[in-house]
Amino acid sequence: MDEGVEPVLRVEHLGKAFGRARVLHDLSFEVARGEVLALLGANGAGKTTTLTCILGIVPFEGTVTVGGVSVRREGKRARRQIGYVPQTPALRDGDTCHEALRFLAELKGAVAARADELLARVDLVAQRDQRIGSLSGGMRQRLALAAALLADPPVLLLDEPTTSLDAASRREFYALVRQLRGEGRTIVLSTHAVDQLDALADRALILHEGRVAFDGTVAELGARTQRRRYVVSVNGTAAAFRQALRDAGIDAAHVREDGLRWEDILTEAAAGGHEQPPEGAR
Repeated sequence: MDEGVEPVLRVEHLGKAFGRARVLHDLSFEVARGEVLALLGANGAGKTTTLTCILGIVPFEGTVTVGGVSVRREGKRARRQIGYVPQTPALRDGDTCHEALRFLAELKGAVAARADELLARVDLVAQRDQRIGSLSGGMRQRLALAAALLADPPVLLLDEPTTSLDAASRREFYALVRQLRGEGRTIVLSTHAVDQLDALADRALILHEGRVAFDGTVAELGARTQRRRYVVSVNGTAAAFRQALRDAGIDAAHVREDGLRWEDILTEAAAGGHEQPPEGAR
């Protein structure tokens, strides 16, 4: 973050415990205007708890401000600046898409016409009068994103929005996230689907057992792995393949470097594999 630029979201010494079980340990991070932060980590790492603390819907230790407004002291005012998409949206199955958005627009004090505008934005015009209970999982999540955008908030919190979606629905949802990123929205995206991480996020914050294991750019995260991965393609029999591996002079046309899997990189980072790889490491 550039010096002198006030962050849209600031989290300082965030802690949270449920009874004797401590879930978050002294988390501190900032998110700049227009930045997309990927909040990553295994199940139970503290991602959802972090987002609920930012929303101010559970008590917490430390300080959270949104647009300079304290979540602890002025929760309602702070939440007006946030759009939230939970993993399982709380939308009534019996409502139509249009009815749901019109109702939520009234609650949020948004212009009612935003309902039709946002249905078009998330490609649900054809489902305008369809009952929510009959929508596919991908459509429900796109409708939830439309609901989060009703009041045109500067900050979006997306909590595992594609966990239950198939590959095609994930692509559609993340295409919308990329559009919002291009508009300069500030987004915190909690996700397990890291195959598109470099296309979706500017920074990654990895949580491990409620602590920050990594906080840096996506490029920095990719550079921290100790490993390289290659794919070797050999036409012919398995014997030919084994022979090719034994030969030092394998045809370069049959070897290409394969992209590292983000899952591998995140596993290393969460486990403390933060050492820079030596020059030329393989």
